[in-house]
Amino acid sequence: MTGRAKKDHRNHGTRLVDQQRNFSWSKDPAKNNDQHAVDMYTIQTGSAEDVSFLINHLPSFLYPSGERTIVEWGMGGVSLGGHSTWIALSREPRLTLGIPIIGCPNYTKLISQRAASSDIPFSPPYFPVSFQTYVGTHDPATLAYRAKDASNPFFGKKVLVLSGKEDKLVPWVASAEFVKGLEVGEGGVKRVVVVEGAGHECTRVMQKEAGVFRNV
Repeated sequence: MTGRAKKDHRNHGTRLVDQQRNFSWSKDPAKNNDQHAVDMYTIQTGSAEDVSFLINHLPSFLYPSGERTIVEWGMGGVSLGGHSTWIALSREPRLTLGIPIIGCPNYTKLISQRAASSDIPFSPPYFPVSFQTYVGTHDPATLAYRAKDASNPFFGKKVLVLSGKEDKLVPWVASAEFVKGLEVGEGGVKRVVVVEGAGHECTRVMQKEAGVFRNV
Protein backbone atom coordinates (compact mmCIF):
# COMPACT_ATOMS: atom_id res chain seq x y z
CA MET A 1 0.00 0.00 0.00
CA THR A 2 1.29 3.46 -0.90
CA GLY A 3 0.08 6.92 0.07
CA ARG A 4 0.89 10.53 -0.73
CA ALA A 5 1.02 13.73 1.27
CA LYS A 6 1.35 17.20 -0.27
CA LYS A 7 2.48 20.44 1.31
CA ASP A 8 3.26 24.00 0.29
CA HIS A 9 6.76 25.39 0.58
CA ARG A 10 7.42 27.89 3.33
CA ASN A 11 6.24 31.36 2.31
CA HIS A 12 4.31 29.89 -0.64
CA GLY A 13 0.66 29.06 -1.26
CA THR A 14 -1.31 28.76 1.95
CA ARG A 15 1.88 29.46 3.92
CA LEU A 16 2.59 32.83 2.29
CA VAL A 17 3.85 35.47 4.72
CA ASP A 18 5.77 37.99 2.63
CA GLN A 19 5.61 37.86 -1.18
CA GLN A 20 8.56 40.25 -1.51
CA ARG A 21 10.83 37.55 -0.05
CA ASN A 22 10.02 35.31 -3.01
CA PHE A 23 11.37 37.81 -5.54
CA SER A 24 14.85 37.73 -7.09
CA TRP A 25 17.17 40.62 -7.91
CA SER A 26 15.55 43.12 -10.24
CA LYS A 27 16.07 46.58 -11.69
CA ASP A 28 12.44 47.24 -10.75
CA PRO A 29 12.44 48.39 -7.08
CA ALA A 30 8.95 46.94 -6.60
CA LYS A 31 10.20 43.47 -7.53
CA ASN A 32 13.74 43.62 -6.18
CA ASN A 33 14.87 41.52 -3.22
CA ASP A 34 18.46 42.20 -2.16
CA GLN A 35 18.32 39.18 0.17
CA HIS A 36 17.29 36.79 -2.59
CA ALA A 37 20.23 34.40 -2.09
CA VAL A 38 19.56 33.95 1.63
CA ASP A 39 15.77 33.95 1.33
CA MET A 40 15.67 31.26 -1.34
CA TYR A 41 18.03 28.96 0.53
CA THR A 42 16.23 29.31 3.84
CA ILE A 43 12.96 28.45 2.09
CA GLN A 44 14.59 25.37 0.59
CA THR A 45 16.25 24.16 3.77
CA GLY A 46 13.26 24.98 5.96
CA SER A 47 10.94 23.07 3.65
CA ALA A 48 13.34 20.11 3.73
CA GLU A 49 13.22 20.20 7.52
CA ASP A 50 9.42 20.16 7.31
CA VAL A 51 9.67 16.78 5.58
CA SER A 52 11.55 15.33 8.55
CA PHE A 53 8.89 16.81 10.83
CA LEU A 54 6.20 15.02 8.82
CA ILE A 55 8.12 11.75 8.92
CA ASN A 56 8.37 12.11 12.69
CA HIS A 57 4.70 12.79 13.35
CA LEU A 58 2.49 11.84 10.39
CA PRO A 59 2.28 8.13 11.40
CA SER A 60 0.75 9.11 14.73
CA PHE A 61 -2.07 10.95 12.98
CA LEU A 62 -2.65 8.38 10.27
CA TYR A 63 -2.42 5.26 12.42
CA PRO A 64 -3.02 6.27 16.07
CA SER A 65 -3.62 2.66 17.09
CA GLY A 66 -0.65 1.29 15.22
CA GLU A 67 -2.79 -0.18 12.43
CA ARG A 68 0.06 0.10 9.94
CA THR A 69 3.78 0.78 9.91
CA ILE A 70 5.28 3.05 7.28
CA VAL A 71 8.39 1.28 6.07
CA GLU A 72 9.61 3.54 3.27
CA TRP A 73 9.58 7.26 2.66
CA GLY A 74 10.06 9.08 -0.63
CA MET A 75 9.91 12.68 -1.79
CA GLY A 76 9.55 14.59 -5.01
CA GLY A 77 9.26 18.25 -5.90
CA VAL A 78 9.33 20.73 -8.76
CA SER A 79 11.61 23.77 -8.98
CA LEU A 80 11.98 24.95 -5.36
CA GLY A 81 10.60 21.53 -4.48
CA GLY A 82 13.37 19.99 -6.54
CA HIS A 83 16.00 21.95 -4.62
CA SER A 84 14.43 20.91 -1.31
CA THR A 85 14.31 17.28 -2.44
CA TRP A 86 18.08 17.28 -2.95
CA ILE A 87 18.59 18.84 0.48
CA ALA A 88 16.21 16.45 2.22
CA LEU A 89 17.83 13.43 0.56
CA SER A 90 21.20 14.59 1.86
CA ARG A 91 20.00 15.16 5.43
CA GLU A 92 17.18 12.73 6.17
CA PRO A 93 18.35 9.09 6.35
CA ARG A 94 14.77 7.78 6.41
CA LEU A 95 14.18 9.10 2.90
CA THR A 96 15.12 6.29 0.54
CA LEU A 97 13.67 7.64 -2.72
CA GLY A 98 13.83 11.11 -4.20
CA ILE A 99 12.69 12.75 -7.44
CA PRO A 100 14.12 16.26 -7.84
CA ILE A 101 12.42 17.88 -10.84
CA ILE A 102 14.11 20.96 -12.38
CA GLY A 103 16.02 21.43 -9.13
CA CYS A 104 19.72 21.81 -8.38
CA PRO A 105 21.97 20.13 -5.76
CA ASN A 106 24.72 22.76 -6.01
CA TYR A 107 23.41 26.03 -4.59
CA THR A 108 26.65 27.98 -4.87
CA LYS A 109 27.03 27.21 -8.56
CA LEU A 110 23.38 28.01 -9.27
CA ILE A 111 23.11 31.24 -7.32
CA SER A 112 26.52 32.59 -8.35
CA GLN A 113 25.52 32.25 -12.01
CA ARG A 114 22.24 34.00 -11.30
CA ALA A 115 24.01 36.78 -9.41
CA ALA A 116 26.47 37.32 -12.25
CA SER A 117 23.64 37.64 -14.77
CA SER A 118 22.07 40.32 -12.54
CA ASP A 119 25.35 42.20 -11.93
CA ILE A 120 25.27 41.26 -8.26
CA PRO A 121 28.67 40.68 -6.59
CA PHE A 122 29.22 37.37 -4.80
CA SER A 123 30.01 39.18 -1.55
CA PRO A 124 28.28 40.85 1.42
CA PRO A 125 25.66 42.13 1.89
CA TYR A 126 24.14 39.98 -0.86
CA PHE A 127 26.10 36.93 0.31
CA PRO A 128 26.94 37.31 4.01
CA VAL A 129 30.10 35.53 5.17
CA SER A 130 28.11 33.48 7.69
CA PHE A 131 25.77 32.39 4.92
CA GLN A 132 28.64 31.38 2.64
CA THR A 133 30.12 29.36 5.50
CA TYR A 134 26.85 27.56 6.15
CA VAL A 135 26.24 26.68 2.50
CA GLY A 136 29.89 25.65 2.14
CA THR A 137 29.52 23.03 4.84
CA HIS A 138 25.89 21.89 4.52
CA ASP A 139 24.89 22.00 0.86
CA PRO A 140 24.57 18.61 -0.89
CA ALA A 141 27.44 19.50 -3.25
CA THR A 142 29.82 19.92 -0.28
CA LEU A 143 29.13 16.44 1.11
CA ALA A 144 30.74 13.07 0.30
CA TYR A 145 28.37 12.36 -2.58
CA ARG A 146 31.07 10.53 -4.58
CA ALA A 147 31.98 8.13 -1.76
CA LYS A 148 31.21 4.43 -2.05
CA ASP A 149 30.37 3.94 1.61
CA ALA A 150 28.05 5.15 4.36
CA SER A 151 29.81 8.53 4.56
CA ASN A 152 27.81 9.35 1.43
CA PRO A 153 24.28 10.41 2.45
CA PHE A 154 22.91 9.30 -0.94
CA PHE A 155 24.43 5.82 -0.78
CA GLY A 156 21.79 3.11 -1.23
CA LYS A 157 19.06 5.55 -2.22
CA LYS A 158 16.93 5.71 -5.35
CA VAL A 159 17.24 9.02 -7.18
CA LEU A 160 15.52 10.14 -10.37
CA VAL A 161 16.88 13.41 -11.74
CA LEU A 162 14.58 15.25 -14.16
CA SER A 163 15.76 18.45 -15.85
CA GLY A 164 15.12 20.54 -18.95
CA LYS A 165 18.04 20.94 -21.34
CA GLU A 166 16.94 24.48 -22.22
CA ASP A 167 16.15 25.55 -18.65
CA LYS A 168 17.35 29.14 -18.19
CA LEU A 169 16.27 29.61 -14.56
CA VAL A 170 17.90 26.44 -13.24
CA PRO A 171 20.42 25.55 -15.96
CA TRP A 172 21.37 21.90 -16.27
CA VAL A 173 25.04 22.90 -16.29
CA ALA A 174 24.73 23.89 -12.61
CA SER A 175 23.77 20.30 -11.71
CA ALA A 176 25.63 18.23 -14.30
CA GLU A 177 28.95 17.75 -12.49
CA PHE A 178 27.26 16.72 -9.25
CA VAL A 179 24.81 14.35 -10.92
CA LYS A 180 27.52 12.70 -13.00
CA GLY A 181 29.64 12.08 -9.90
CA LEU A 182 26.77 11.04 -7.64
CA GLU A 183 27.34 7.55 -6.25
CA VAL A 184 24.38 5.53 -4.95
CA GLY A 185 26.01 2.09 -4.78
CA GLU A 186 24.75 -1.31 -5.86
CA GLY A 187 21.76 -1.03 -3.55
CA GLY A 188 20.72 2.30 -4.98
CA VAL A 189 19.32 3.49 -8.30
CA LYS A 190 20.28 6.59 -10.24
CA ARG A 191 18.39 7.59 -13.35
CA VAL A 192 18.97 10.89 -15.14
CA VAL A 193 16.62 12.32 -17.76
CA VAL A 194 17.47 15.68 -19.36
CA VAL A 195 14.57 16.48 -21.66
CA GLU A 196 15.50 17.96 -25.03
CA GLY A 197 13.80 21.28 -25.77
CA ALA A 198 12.36 21.62 -22.26
CA GLY A 199 12.79 24.80 -20.25
CA HIS A 200 11.92 25.42 -16.61
CA GLU A 201 8.85 23.22 -16.68
CA CYS A 202 7.60 19.84 -15.57
CA THR A 203 6.83 18.20 -18.89
CA ARG A 204 4.66 15.19 -19.64
CA VAL A 205 7.82 13.16 -20.15
CA MET A 206 8.98 14.10 -16.66
CA GLN A 207 5.59 13.27 -15.14
CA LYS A 208 5.59 9.86 -16.81
CA GLU A 209 9.15 9.13 -15.69
CA ALA A 210 8.29 10.10 -12.11
CA GLY A 211 5.19 7.89 -12.10
CA VAL A 212 7.18 4.87 -13.21
CA PHE A 213 10.13 5.51 -10.88
CA ARG A 214 7.94 5.63 -7.78
CA ASN A 215 7.51 1.88 -8.16
CA VAL A 216 11.19 1.01 -8.65
